[in-house]
Amino acid sequence: MRLLIADDHTLFRRGLHLVLSKIYPGAEIAEAGDIQAALAQGADGAEFDIVLCDMAMPGMDGLKGLDALQGRYPAASIVMLSAVEDRDSIVRAIEHGARGYILKSASDETLKHALSLILAGETYLPSHAFLDPQRRWMGARGAAAPAFGPDNPLGSLTDRQRDVLSLMMAGQSNKEIARNLDLLESTVKAHVKIVLSKLSAANRTQAVMKAAELGWRAAEPRTRSRR
Repeated sequence: MRLLIADDHTLFRRGLHLVLSKIYPGAEIAEAGDIQAALAQGADGAEFDIVLCDMAMPGMDGLKGLDALQGRYPAASIVMLSAVEDRDSIVRAIEHGARGYILKSASDETLKHALSLILAGETYLPSHAFLDPQRRWMGARGAAAPAFGPDNPLGSLTDRQRDVLSLMMAGQSNKEIARNLDLLESTVKAHVKIVLSKLSAANRTQAVMKAAELGWRAAEPRTRSRR
């Protein structure tokens, strides 16, 4: 396994290097202090399995740095690191192709869990950033449910299927979705299956990626009702 840590704070970068070396003994771990240095790591054609990149480090220029990293390392899973727990920033990063968004305050176990999901082809998001103190789904504040054209498969989703998709985009499991929408877990499974079918997606991660490509932005799910 080959990993790249791109962060301009040396102590954080070295600390993360140490944690990753314990999670993945024998892994080759490279470091970079800015986007240009991160891109230079691949100048000789080197590839990485995972690139962990600080959301606000020099050269990022919004999400242009993320785009550049994806161009340089097309086979890598790009994971954003941030101290900011902001829903809009999280959604934008995923829409731009990031495979995960990990808070710098995360524990070693959370990091290990997040990277395991990402390596398995899933997307990791800090789902608690989308929940209120009662752990109810809030969605992207101020976002209105989008309208889609007749040729857009997102337009064929029912309101409840859109609720489920919103929570899928936040990285929630069927059990978490069931709790937040007050549905039976079996009902959530049925909705997920329909969403995957309508989006012609093979799995949840593919559904999330396709939804973002088709213009979906998570809105606040409707009132909790069992149906």
